Amino acid sequence: MLHIKTRRAVLLASCAVTALAAGGSVASADAVAAATRPADLAASAPVTVVAQGLNNPRSLAWGPDGHLLVAEAGTGGSECTATLCFGLTGSVSDISTGAPVRVVTGLVSESGEGNAAGPAGLAYAHHRLYVLEEGGSFDIPAGLSPGLTAAMHEQFGALLHVGTRSGITPITNPGDFDYAWSSLHENLADDFPDANPYAMTPGPRGGLYLMDAGSNTLDYVSRNGRVRVLAFIPRTPAGSDSVPTCVALGPDGALYIGQLNGAQSSVYRYVPGRGRLAIWQSGFSAITGCGFGANGDFYVTEFDTTGFPPSGFPAGAVVQLARDGARTVLGAGELVAPQGFLPGPDGSIYVSNNSIFPGSGSTTGEVVKIG
Repeated sequence: MLHIKTRRAVLLASCAVTALAAGGSVASADAVAAATRPADLAASAPVTVVAQGLNNPRSLAWGPDGHLLVAEAGTGGSECTATLCFGLTGSVSDISTGAPVRVVTGLVSESGEGNAAGPAGLAYAHHRLYVLEEGGSFDIPAGLSPGLTAAMHEQFGALLHVGTRSGITPITNPGDFDYAWSSLHENLADDFPDANPYAMTPGPRGGLYLMDAGSNTLDYVSRNGRVRVLAFIPRTPAGSDSVPTCVALGPDGALYIGQLNGAQSSVYRYVPGRGRLAIWQSGFSAITGCGFGANGDFYVTEFDTTGFPPSGFPAGAVVQLARDGARTVLGAGELVAPQGFLPGPDGSIYVSNNSIFPGSGSTTGEVVKIG
């Protein structure tokens, strides 16, 4: 079962995009977009395996020179507590050729309950490659070797600058920051304090927007590593925890935030600078990825179409939301526990599939292309 690693032990298991202009200019801009954007995907769009043999694949990103990169949460390691094992098996792979080439290794990973937690977020921004590690220093158990303990203190919950030449450089630790923030706001959630940085997207002025699935906060990390909470994603109308797991910057300059929670998951819209947070679209299931495609449509990756926790084996899908509000389900019957989302320049999309499986065995982690 997929596991978002937090102290709560949370198991991971309306309207169109706002136009950039108003009045007659909207029609003109839409006409140009309609003439130049890639065609919409159909429900029958083929699902093609791009790469296999991945260890619990999560976020995807286009790297330098258009290389396709994926964050792998790893397989834990050989140092174990009663229920969890830890190691440095997390990585980033270049899968541009179809065979995984691990260009960054030595990232902290935790395994347990048949799955792993570790590198979750991935972004290539401002000519640098960033990895977002789950957890925080509050999650480090006693009794591990000094070397592994030191690495965990450096990486758990951290935003890392990584590279084949630069190595692993911590920028700041959003996990520890959000844990401290949640400890001052325990009235907002039943299981605070908690934190689990999970997703990110490039922001303005050299910064990054981060989504924390434990503290339920949208953060902004400045170029110099300063963390600031922009918004708190509240409990659902039914009163359950929101568990936000993805964030995407829209063409209108707003941020779109998806939540894992149940069979009635929502996407929130947040306007930076105005502090406005509101539910934008509802009726999704167990969201683990989201973003805008080259055609301007919005996409949601559903870990399981029956909600969360899954009612059985996690059969997922991707939902395409057109600008007129029409929804198309992609990959039905062909996706298992998918995560992440990455648009292709030709109108295709990419997601991590079998995201809760290691790189060996009868079922392995993989990345697929739809369209």
